[in-house]
Amino acid sequence: MKALYVEDNPADADLLRRSLARGMPALALEIVTSIGEAMGRLAASNDFDIVLADLALPDGSGIDLLNWVRERRMPGAFVVLTGSGDQEAAVGALKAGADDYLVKDGDYLERLPHTIVAAIERGQAEVAGRGRPIRVLYAEHHRFDIDLTLRQLAHSAPHLRFETVSSAEDVLRRLPASGAEPCAVDVLLLDYMLPGLNALDLTKVLRQQRRLDIPIVMVTGQGSEQTAAQALRLGVSDYLVKHESYLHELPLVLDKAFRQAELVRERAALRTMTQRLEEVLDCSPSVNYTLTRGEEGWVGTWMSHNLTRMTGFSVAEALAQGWWARTVHPDDLERASRAVRAVEEDGHYVHEYRIRCADGGVRWIRDELRAVRDEGGRVVRVAGVWIDITEQRQATELLRLNSAVIESTHDGVVLTDLDGAIVAVNRAFTEVTGYSRDEVVGQNPRFLQSGRHDRGFYLSMWAALKEAGHWQGELWNRRKNGELFPEWLTLNAVRNEVGHVTHYVGVFTDISKLKQTEDRLDYLAHHDPLTDLPNRLLVLSRLEHALDGAQRRGCRVAVMFLDLDRFKTVNDSLGHAAGDELLRAVAARLRGALREEDTLGRLGGDEFMVLLEHVEAPADAAVVAKNLVEVLAAPFALSNGHEVFIRASIGISFYPDDGDDFMTLVRNADAAMYRAKAQGRNTYGFYTEDLIRSATERLALETRLRRALEHDEFVVYYQPVLGVKDGRLLGAEALVRWKPQGEPMVSPAAFIPVAEETGLIVALGEWVLRDACRQVREWIDAGYAFGQVAVNLSAEQFRRQDVSAMLATVLAETGLPATQLELEITESSLLEAGEHAVGLLERLKQQGVGLAIDDFGTGYSSLAYLKRFSIDKLKIDRSFVQDIADDSNDLAIASAIVAMARALDMAVQAEGVEGEAQLELLRGLGCGSYQGYLCSPPLPADEFEARFLRLR
Repeated sequence: MKALYVEDNPADADLLRRSLARGMPALALEIVTSIGEAMGRLAASNDFDIVLADLALPDGSGIDLLNWVRERRMPGAFVVLTGSGDQEAAVGALKAGADDYLVKDGDYLERLPHTIVAAIERGQAEVAGRGRPIRVLYAEHHRFDIDLTLRQLAHSAPHLRFETVSSAEDVLRRLPASGAEPCAVDVLLLDYMLPGLNALDLTKVLRQQRRLDIPIVMVTGQGSEQTAAQALRLGVSDYLVKHESYLHELPLVLDKAFRQAELVRERAALRTMTQRLEEVLDCSPSVNYTLTRGEEGWVGTWMSHNLTRMTGFSVAEALAQGWWARTVHPDDLERASRAVRAVEEDGHYVHEYRIRCADGGVRWIRDELRAVRDEGGRVVRVAGVWIDITEQRQATELLRLNSAVIESTHDGVVLTDLDGAIVAVNRAFTEVTGYSRDEVVGQNPRFLQSGRHDRGFYLSMWAALKEAGHWQGELWNRRKNGELFPEWLTLNAVRNEVGHVTHYVGVFTDISKLKQTEDRLDYLAHHDPLTDLPNRLLVLSRLEHALDGAQRRGCRVAVMFLDLDRFKTVNDSLGHAAGDELLRAVAARLRGALREEDTLGRLGGDEFMVLLEHVEAPADAAVVAKNLVEVLAAPFALSNGHEVFIRASIGISFYPDDGDDFMTLVRNADAAMYRAKAQGRNTYGFYTEDLIRSATERLALETRLRRALEHDEFVVYYQPVLGVKDGRLLGAEALVRWKPQGEPMVSPAAFIPVAEETGLIVALGEWVLRDACRQVREWIDAGYAFGQVAVNLSAEQFRRQDVSAMLATVLAETGLPATQLELEITESSLLEAGEHAVGLLERLKQQGVGLAIDDFGTGYSSLAYLKRFSIDKLKIDRSFVQDIADDSNDLAIASAIVAMARALDMAVQAEGVEGEAQLELLRGLGCGSYQGYLCSPPLPADEFEARFLRLR
């Protein structure tokens, strides 16, 4: 348990500390001397269970700190301490949300531990109800009345937070347009005479037009009974005349209006919750009920309405005196009557008995009772559940009767007592296991265990048997000669005439041959005998399983329907043997073009199906379909000497875009395949026009990208990089933007991924580097002081380009000093490049440029590669900066990155800084530089020059 004590008097602080050390040794106490210090401590570590604050502090009142805590909904209790017994201050503190108020006199230190414990418990129990102040919108056009009211209530009711407006029009602008929208005001305080609409007309608008249920308190200097009656009819919560002492009444009136409105809302929510609970209980197969102790013993007080469905009796009939005793089967009544006494002793009791239904039928029920106790441990209520177990009991009885003739069966049978010792086995048992009766009687069946099942398997099996009375499943055991064999085992509990379990019986069948045959038949049933591919049944089963997984994970699945073009011609001209050989060759070639996790199956004839899971975009499936079409382009050499060319048409459908069940997806893929055939064969097509348009737009975007490079449609924007300590300009990051002629600007998020995938990023990246170096050279020549320009390097440039040679060419052409260029590389690019990256970075360092890891922290963040690579700077990713002021995890990550960089002699730069709070925390961590919208968004070169170079 942790406590924060705010006290500026060292003597009082030390006295309290020593007293709590004796009375509450488990309490960790931290002492601060001012409100400002307390706020800083609470903001940094919100894990205090209680705050103890002196009322009079050097930088304010303890109630100011209380209001600050409650406004931020911080957990934990709050107790105000003071050396004076000011009753008005005590009331104000409690109204502001304090859990208790303690005067520092007499034996207060002895009472303090109990006060702390009680405050914490009360705070935890009432945290939802006392968490924040009451927000009041006060409409008054007289400045004098406003000032008088606010001054009076600031002292007597600090928990009331006022926002003032001067007219009805201001009120309407401040409040939501309908009751469906959230409202930032708790209570509306209206002066009767307002400019424009008076308070009554304003109330009509709020209640009748906007349907707002916000509590309204109206005050007037010239009240009348008629005005008051009209106000209350219109929905005003309370009405107050401005008499001499009305300001003393106003806090209580506002509190009452707010609490009454809250109570109305809570009652409505409770009615809704009660209705939903009743609906759930009515649909449940279990009947729920409660018993309460009456003068003549335990009586039913409530039953769920599904009782009628189970027994035919109404709830009213069931709650009548003596109904249960009349309904229980006479043979079970004495035994069942002991349940309530048992549950009073043990707190929980489960028993089974028969009841007679309204139609005369008899049902077996399992009755589970639990005791509900008061604080003194006395049972005040019993909650119970009825479950109809008639069918289960009938099955158990049938098993008991059948056990009499089990000896004649060909299945192995073993009978054990409740401790698991074998009592008897039949002839088939000895034949299957190889053990004689004398060898096994008295033994536990565990000597048959094969070792293929762990202890948890057997524990689960026995738990199910004891709870449900039966278990069934496949089991591997060991014969006397050591041979393992599979068996199908059924275990059941054997009960006597009163339903007590006396034995367990197991019936098993040796399924060794069956398993071998089953495995072979299962394979044949799920695979095409010609191509050895999964057949229609298995493919559709895998598709159904894939859809279940995709639904849980929220991802896309692609279904491809592939049909060979003009395969019938091969069959007709070369014969079915040649056609079969061609199908096997096609299957092998298709299989080689797919990933291991992809499913390829033959549906029949010349039809195949491909199942792709985890498809991110339709274009991904298009790439696979294109590969499958291309892989069939080469001729097939048949054993009869013929060379055959065969093509395929492919239709593609997607889950969930084109259907949410496997039959719909297959049908739609088939339809798309036929459309592909109609479009000229040897191609693929999507089912929906939207997907066609999506794929087409991507291809069009790729074409436009190529044209944009040729037509100089790209521009470079510059985002300033500033020092964290002094705000000094250190340089800028160069960022590419695409502005097609006569069209709006295209987002980098739209064209950068396409450029990466198509390889166009290589040419685009080189252009950006050259243009940025040229621009910075011009600024230097113009006499501007400029630090480094940062340019991003793509992973594709690592793979497809000699970056070192390209850099040397660009620097030579532009004349920019290498020291004024910084290249930014992502973590993933470095790791993908592997050993190649080590040599490349060394060459780049030798050329004199700076190297930075972009988006650091989002990848592997490996110390190993930081040690190996020649890195100058780490850039903290914006995802860790965005919530750094509110998320302790992000703050810890940023702190760790700064510390690691400092240890490795690297600079640190933060991305995405948008607020002063973020910047202040980064300054405290020792971060060197930052960029983000707090300073400026990326700007064209001329705007950047005007804002950040000419003025410096």
